[in-house]
Amino acid sequence: MKMLMRRLDAFNRISTTAARWVADICVAAMIVIVFCGVVWRYVLRDPLSWVDEMAALLLVVISFLGCHLAMHKNKLARIDLLISKFRGRARTVAFVISECLSLVMVGVVIYYGTKLFFLPTSLRQRTSGMYIPLWIFYGLIPLTFVGNAILTVTHILHYLCDDEEKIDRELAERENIAL
Repeated sequence: MKMLMRRLDAFNRISTTAARWVADICVAAMIVIVFCGVVWRYVLRDPLSWVDEMAALLLVVISFLGCHLAMHKNKLARIDLLISKFRGRARTVAFVISECLSLVMVGVVIYYGTKLFFLPTSLRQRTSGMYIPLWIFYGLIPLTFVGNAILTVTHILHYLCDDEEKIDRELAERENIAL
């Protein structure tokens, strides 16, 4: 079990690092593209037609990768107020239930995202201005959420296998509360 958890942790570190790099590049590209769009439109009086489309597509990529990064750091919205009322084994059970509910939601998104990706119209569809195939962006849905499912399973395994003191330390660090 420990070897599986080490491999899952290694996979999560690699996928999170890759997601962070791609998201950073997309944010930088979006800043440059929007800045150039403003300069071309208002200074040079020759607007670039593709700027809005590319900024919207980059925002989609940033959003999905940001979800993966937030899930890695356990920063997504959750009922922490309720969970923090429990101590010891009851808290672990509450966290596992919370993560299992997240896993169900992630599974639903993977299922419908995969269905959307494989629709014949989705595979043939292109953006209106730049003619970028939209399957690239539809494919981000199941891809990032499979990563989120792996993260969630890893969290569940850590809650079940790690000792209570380690979990409490991690929770305290996450909440910036010294125990």
